[in-house]
Amino acid sequence: MRENNEDRYLVRDGGNTTLLAVADGVGGEAGGEMASAAAIDGLAASFFGSGSERAPAEALAAAIRGANDAVLSAAGKSGQQGAASTLVAAAIAGTSAVIGNLGDSRAYLLRDGDIRLVTADHSGEFQSSITRFVGDPRGVQPDVFVETLRPGDRLLLCSDGLTRHVPDGEIASTVRRANLEMAAAALIDLAKSRGGEDNITVVLYAVRRTFGFADVRRNLVNLVLALLALVVVAGTIAALVFASGAYPTAP
Repeated sequence: MRENNEDRYLVRDGGNTTLLAVADGVGGEAGGEMASAAAIDGLAASFFGSGSERAPAEALAAAIRGANDAVLSAAGKSGQQGAASTLVAAAIAGTSAVIGNLGDSRAYLLRDGDIRLVTADHSGEFQSSITRFVGDPRGVQPDVFVETLRPGDRLLLCSDGLTRHVPDGEIASTVRRANLEMAAAALIDLAKSRGGEDNITVVLYAVRRTFGFADVRRNLVNLVLALLALVVVAGTIAALVFASGAYPTAP
């Protein structure tokens, strides 16, 4: 079992945008824990520090490149050359979701009981072989996808600690549960019960099915739940973050 946690996650609101992310230090490389932490910090700093003049897809791609620079800088300062991490991120504003990734951490869209993998894995033949990652001195070009969210949709970001052990069909049936906390915990439990020895990180985002009554112009209320489970020799450590809010209308 992993004795250290190489997964990191992000749930942050800024302006009218919610930024979600999962990073997983590349197994077998020096400094995986440092790389995932630097990736998350660099992503947030780049995204929220870039201003609002860029299109969302361009802003997220630039932020992922900023995460790459942050990992390279942290690796250079710490002497941990070769430190690398996967990264999947989603920038959500109203009903628009922009999703970007490098590596094999994934984003899924669940709609009307069906599940669809939004991202494509950047991995080779072997389990730990990642072909695109943050921490690449050659530079990075993330895949970027744009989705229009509908009431009732759920967006799932996760590390491969989940998907190595739980197939897409079971993920879909579990996430369909009304209670996000129960769904996230059940996903973690499924992976652990099947011998999950890697860090397991799940971030769930749900779009409400109805608008609020106070203002019909109000954007959908978004509920965000992130659940991080770390499997260690001594047991399991879990951290839970829950946030909710309504985006204000433009004046």
